[in-house]
Amino acid sequence: MTSSAPSFLRLTGAATTLLFGLFAVTHIAVALYGLPQDTVPALTLVALACILLAGYLVTLPAEEPFPLRLTLVVVGLTTLGSLNAWNLPDRGWPGWATWHWGAVSFVLFLLTLRGRPGWTWIGFGIMTGLTIVWSVEVGRGAAAGIGFVIRSAALVLVVWLFSLLLSRTRRAIRRLQRIELSRVRSEAAATAALEEQNTRLEQLRHLATPALERLLLAERITEDDRQAFALVEAGLRDQLRASNLATTRVTDAATRARARGIDVSLLDDRHGAEVSESVRERVESVVVEHLDAATAGRVVARLLPEGRDSVATVLASDGESTTRVAIPEE
Repeated sequence: MTSSAPSFLRLTGAATTLLFGLFAVTHIAVALYGLPQDTVPALTLVALACILLAGYLVTLPAEEPFPLRLTLVVVGLTTLGSLNAWNLPDRGWPGWATWHWGAVSFVLFLLTLRGRPGWTWIGFGIMTGLTIVWSVEVGRGAAAGIGFVIRSAALVLVVWLFSLLLSRTRRAIRRLQRIELSRVRSEAAATAALEEQNTRLEQLRHLATPALERLLLAERITEDDRQAFALVEAGLRDQLRASNLATTRVTDAATRARARGIDVSLLDDRHGAEVSESVRERVESVVVEHLDAATAGRVVARLLPEGRDSVATVLASDGESTTRVAIPEE
């Protein structure tokens, strides 16, 4: 007995407070004006208090649809207010004393706009049933009882149809929002992939261009050239085996370390899992520091699988001692 309440039509805030104030003032005035027609005026005041409280509750800030517990309280209060029918005169037109039918209908159509149309119809059905029972008891007949509430039924029906229209509109808007969000995400992913591709190409040029130029222009390849080509080959392997780790700074530091005879291994075991920019910079700084500090032996830098306590480790060994540094995620 719920519907998709139009979230863009929330019945809260200053405007709703003003609406409730007008509702309260109007029905207090009408109820007091109709007191002479009531058989027990004190019961009219009780019914008025119940309906005003129901109207206040239905305008409270709450999630959509309106919470079931508060919905039941509102329907219960409008039912108590509907009992004011037994306070009306048995004969003749009751005049302004019929105010409670319009007041209950107004509260119930607000309940429809809060996403509870099913409970609105239950509440209206209860009011209609009580009105018919009263009308039959006092000799007016069932048709007269229906006549008392038929205009209110039209009001509730119109608001219910309006609520359905708003709900469909909201669903259409959300569908368009999801499509647009998906498009934006796709564009962002494509942009990020292009930027990553450009970064890798720039790193490749940085590594390979000097060696290729040397191969094209040199008349004779020296032993130093061969060592430089070996360093370039190692850098390219780093790009393949540890793309998230082999940034320009790390690649340059690894090349310098290998030129000093250090055995350098860069490994990426995260299998494509994202690494935030701040964590990447921290890992990069630690790896570069150990590569530049190494004078002999081996340095192994590894990005760990996602879900570990640490995001990366650096193992440095000079043959006599071994240092292991774990870099935490945060």
